[in-house]
Amino acid sequence: MNRLSKQRMTRFLFWGLLIYTALSSTIAWSIQFGLIPVEPRKVQATDEQKIQTTDTRELAFAEQFTKEYFFWTQGKEDSRKQRLQPFLISNLDVQAGLDMTAAKYNSYAQNINAWQAKDRGDGVKEVTVYAETILTSLSNPSDQKRVDRYLVVPIKQAGDSFRVVDLPYLIPPPVASDIAIDEPKSEGSPVSGEIANQAETFMQTFWKVYTNGEPQEIAYYFKNKQASAGLTSIESFVSMDNLNVTQVDDQYVVNCNVTLKDVQTGVQLVNHYVFTLVNESDRWYVISMKQGEI
Repeated sequence: MNRLSKQRMTRFLFWGLLIYTALSSTIAWSIQFGLIPVEPRKVQATDEQKIQTTDTRELAFAEQFTKEYFFWTQGKEDSRKQRLQPFLISNLDVQAGLDMTAAKYNSYAQNINAWQAKDRGDGVKEVTVYAETILTSLSNPSDQKRVDRYLVVPIKQAGDSFRVVDLPYLIPPPVASDIAIDEPKSEGSPVSGEIANQAETFMQTFWKVYTNGEPQEIAYYFKNKQASAGLTSIESFVSMDNLNVTQVDDQYVVNCNVTLKDVQTGVQLVNHYVFTLVNESDRWYVISMKQGEI
């Protein structure tokens, strides 16, 4: 390639690059200011995003219906019919399938909570509702008992609300399977008997103050000296069991079960606590305390 050809090639590349840069900048600014319409980028929904969420209105409607469904008084069937009418489609049984003729108890629902909702198809949702019902004997009004129910309510949207489109039915309560939990592993290394006794003595004193002392008095037992209301006037200290002390660097980890008594009722509660302590100049301090760890 002669010198003239090289010069022409160089000029061609230079002007080509200059035109490309100018054109790219113009297009970019045009898009930025909306002069050139761009179709929004379509994002493929994940399986989790495709799952249809339950409308809170569905749950509220099923709960309201369940309250009326479990509220009956023998001899006042007409009253129940009127209360159920706004919930039911026109060709459904006016008592929603319930016959009180042979009833031995009257009923009302005390606590109601929607448990789950499933699609049945054709726009019908089956909402399972938990109801705590109180039954009163017809022959002896002082004879009452609590019965927990799980009612499946088939509903479908009707305008701005919903309708029960099929007879509701009872199902057995959900059964939880057992969960295996590994035994807790103590972090750190074992301590001497003397250290363990000192930590236990400190913990006994701490709990008595934590459940009876004033905030400034309780703060004296914490390393950060921040005032804490503790459990004064809420719970009182009963006992501490299964105390285990290990050492991590210059700190001590204390696991223990603590029994406290509710001041208002006298009921005793057992909880597991994990403390991190430090010993400075023969004084023990709490760095942190955690409740309920396994």
